[in-house]
Amino acid sequence: MRKYPDTLTDIIADSGMNLNNISNLSGVSNTYLTKLSKNMINHPGKDKIASILLALNQRITDINAVLAEYDYQPLNKHDIPAILNNNRKRKIEGPLMPHYDRLYFELMLVVLEQMGGAKIVVKDRPSGIYQPYRLYMLKEFQLELDGEAERFLYELTGNVVRERLRLFEENCRNGQTITTYMCRECLNETLDKIITQSIADNDMGKLQYYAQYMANAASCAIKFPEQHSLLITDRCSIFEFLIQDAYGKKPALNFTGNTRHTFNNPYDQHNLEGFSTSAPALLKLFSTEVEMCKKAVTPENSPAHPEAFSNYVSEKFSRWKVGHIFEEAMEELMSTPDFKLF
Repeated sequence: MRKYPDTLTDIIADSGMNLNNISNLSGVSNTYLTKLSKNMINHPGKDKIASILLALNQRITDINAVLAEYDYQPLNKHDIPAILNNNRKRKIEGPLMPHYDRLYFELMLVVLEQMGGAKIVVKDRPSGIYQPYRLYMLKEFQLELDGEAERFLYELTGNVVRERLRLFEENCRNGQTITTYMCRECLNETLDKIITQSIADNDMGKLQYYAQYMANAASCAIKFPEQHSLLITDRCSIFEFLIQDAYGKKPALNFTGNTRHTFNNPYDQHNLEGFSTSAPALLKLFSTEVEMCKKAVTPENSPAHPEAFSNYVSEKFSRWKVGHIFEEAMEELMSTPDFKLF
């Protein structure tokens, strides 16, 4: 029997993380990791290698290099189901679970979404979960060193995003709630960046995606006001975060930091996107932030006025004489009383 190298166990050891943390981050069982660390597993499974290294913030390019040492082909679309299955087994437990760049962040958001329960979001716009899939996938991707790794990263991310959207729709149909608090000034700045004369003149397709994004959120707030609340506040919380299963026995916090001022820097990859935690002390602090946002909701944007956000966005689109794009998107979604998203 061939003796394979100790590359994976060396990477685990060099990470400085204990096996329980890696198990929570990767979805690979503690039992499997223990056997691996004791050299009881000579040839770890391809999906196990990929999930462990994803949890340890490795690029797809680097993961493929490690896989080659274990006689595996580079990651491809056939590997995605097993990686997603491992991701579903991840747990948000302990003080802090960091996530990096976009893929790692998306993987964690799936874990949060499958928890279900009430969702509270503090952000400069409606939750990204309302974005149409095509708009979501226009985001920047981390750098990879070859085209094969880039293609796999895009395909894996797409699958992760679709799974998250599917879970969100299931949660909505099951009556679970999502409340979003948005600072008025931050929302203004954000809408002024995405609804511009330049985009109206040169990229109507992208503008239509933005209209669908806002219409998804606004129509849900109007049709299902008990489930979807979009509240504009006169208070800025400075940073953005999400609390999942906010009123349950085991809520989880996802801190997404503050990325109000970002720059296109190809040399700045694997950035810390934030962290997730179930630590009661941190949850208490962020719950206090929510209460302060709740007190800062203005009367005209109270839960009693679910049309307020729609009117607010409509004025922004109308400024550049493209109000009809948003109105058409709203009309399509409001044509049915059923739950519907672009």
